[in-house]
Amino acid sequence: MATVGRWTGNLACSLQAAAGMTNEGFAGWLGIATRTVAYWHSRPATVPGNANQDLLNAALDRVSDSVRSRFFESLDGAHPEGIAGGGGIVVDAVSAAADSVANDSLLLSLSLPHESIESLQEDVTLLARSGGMAAFDVFSGARRLRDEARVLVERTRRPVDLADLYVIIGQSASLMASTAFDLGHWNESAALARASTQYADLAGHASLKAWTYGLQMTLANWRNEPDSALSYFARAMRAAPEGEPRLRLRYIAARSHALLADSNSVAAVLEAAQRDRESAAGRPDELATSTGGEFAFGEARAAACAAAAWLDLRNGEQAARYAREALQVYEALPSPRRPYSQINGTQIDVAAAHLHMQDKDGAAEALRTVLDLPPQKRNVSLTGRLSRIERLLSQPPWNRDADARQLADRISAWLSETSARPLT
Repeated sequence: MATVGRWTGNLACSLQAAAGMTNEGFAGWLGIATRTVAYWHSRPATVPGNANQDLLNAALDRVSDSVRSRFFESLDGAHPEGIAGGGGIVVDAVSAAADSVANDSLLLSLSLPHESIESLQEDVTLLARSGGMAAFDVFSGARRLRDEARVLVERTRRPVDLADLYVIIGQSASLMASTAFDLGHWNESAALARASTQYADLAGHASLKAWTYGLQMTLANWRNEPDSALSYFARAMRAAPEGEPRLRLRYIAARSHALLADSNSVAAVLEAAQRDRESAAGRPDELATSTGGEFAFGEARAAACAAAAWLDLRNGEQAARYAREALQVYEALPSPRRPYSQINGTQIDVAAAHLHMQDKDGAAEALRTVLDLPPQKRNVSLTGRLSRIERLLSQPPWNRDADARQLADRISAWLSETSARPLT
């Protein structure tokens, strides 16, 4: 596989173009200043420093195959200074072959085979269950599936096929919205979430529609807009089937009430969720069972949501209790199915709970594995949580504690090296 031995401003901008990112988006993805990207555009011969060389190499490692192919194709098959290896010609040949098959006029002229839809459904399911993949890879895969489904929509008018394809597009857009959020693209994430709701509505898929409303609630909570989240909650509950879809919505709403410092409403909505849990036991949700993964809720996510709500209310004991429940469920999963983002996010919540309980050693132990995460897996959800830990450590009594300051320095270094930035 071709690699880049020494990046220049021109090569960096070529990678940006291949990924289809704006200056701001590319800078946010790399975790650098927008002005640095602008400088590369104005000085294409410049050689970025060692830190940015490492960031660009890591970025090239984690882009999708299609982005990698476009990047090397933009170099016109040549080997400019800095390009190592002889993979460019192979990349061009493989890419050309794939494009010719994807646009095969004979295949496009045939009637829509049922296997095409089934194949896309299976691919969406695999992607939804790929808890260990980096956010950008999931986003790229979901975008490919969405685009393929949209091509098939243009080739059929059969209502049953259209409904299936609308579900696939809605699920793909949902995964794109969720991972765009992880990558720090807040506005784009909200737009994709709204689109996923519309496609779920077109398909008549009530469970998916409720899930997309829950995603919009989550985004509003992260923007610290709990009133907006509760407005989505009211709409979602009118559409949500009984059982797991309502259970999920209530747990997200618990976080909204917590942001409003309304502990009574938190307790009430969690009590109502218990009734939904009982209903879910005898009423399996089709979206959660057939697709699962990101579209399933389950005990771990329920407990993690409750932990986040109690953290917002500064109740460390309750937060720690629920967070540990979540981790126990996650740890029981087979290793390939453990969602690294949710697990590490819950570990950070455990650390925050320990700080609220005046236990800095417990906080440091909870963060031990989190601080070892590679930069490409440090998404916005994790950076946002760790930023709150950093703020807690800057306040009394921790700002006068040498060990706490050392932990804060490690967190600061972790945040400075990541490719995602928390919302500020």
